[in-house]
Amino acid sequence: MKFRAVITDTLCMRELLDIVTTFSRITRNIAINIQPSKVIVQIEGDVEAGQCLWCEIDASDRKGFFSEFVMDGVDAEHNQIYLMAAASNLVQALSYSKSNSMDYIKIKLVKTDVACLAVEMSGIVHNESDVMNPKVQHHIPVTVAPRSEWSNFDLPLEMVYDLTVMLPSVKALKGLMDKKKNMSPSVTIYATLGGELSLVVETDVVTVASHFKNLQCRRGKPPDGAHDRGEEEQENLEAACKVDSKKLFTLFDSVDFCETKMIANIKNEHLLKIRFEMREKGFMNFILPAVDFE
Repeated sequence: MKFRAVITDTLCMRELLDIVTTFSRITRNIAINIQPSKVIVQIEGDVEAGQCLWCEIDASDRKGFFSEFVMDGVDAEHNQIYLMAAASNLVQALSYSKSNSMDYIKIKLVKTDVACLAVEMSGIVHNESDVMNPKVQHHIPVTVAPRSEWSNFDLPLEMVYDLTVMLPSVKALKGLMDKKKNMSPSVTIYATLGGELSLVVETDVVTVASHFKNLQCRRGKPPDGAHDRGEEEQENLEAACKVDSKKLFTLFDSVDFCETKMIANIKNEHLLKIRFEMREKGFMNFILPAVDFE
């Protein structure tokens, strides 16, 4: 097995740090799935039992996120690599690029006494008296998952959602959820095809709702063999999902991307998926199943 990737774009360096930082705020350990055309960073999760979070970075275009990308997996039939690493170690290694101007970041799978990800970077560093061009290198211990354990990292299957809506800013939603999470263990997300979004919490004493209007919204594709709904029915189409309010707040409180847009997909009374689309053919998906605390 071998893996080597190089990033030379400054914004892509920042996005990688933002991705790893987001994961480190939600989980202690992360899995890194390396494939010939993409890299997937994820936490283990069962979509029916709890949250599921993963980020996919395109590696097929050498003018995109990675300027160099080389990998050989377990064998020709199973051309993938699964690595487990402590998220905080990756944050520590990459954080040097946040305050300094780096020419490149190189990530390579190496084996010393144990398997490691070697993170190397070089660039111009300004301090109080000098301008230096150092080469910085970190070795992060990783565990290589055997082929027999790959099924533990299976991602949720794609499904048809009832409604898809463009979300307001992370800052706005974080502020709302910071208050709502203390009022109720659950929050209901409502969306209509007319572009309205509501976040509602209900208690024995009061119901509190926050509303957004004029958002971009579209309905999911009808199942094979089904007919489109009538025009009037489409106008009244809505979907809702009650989810864990603290888990939703944790997401908005953890996300730290330099450039992204958020899209919510709602499977009525079943699932909420939030997709963060990044600049260079990358995205992060967060899935929460419906809950019932009553």
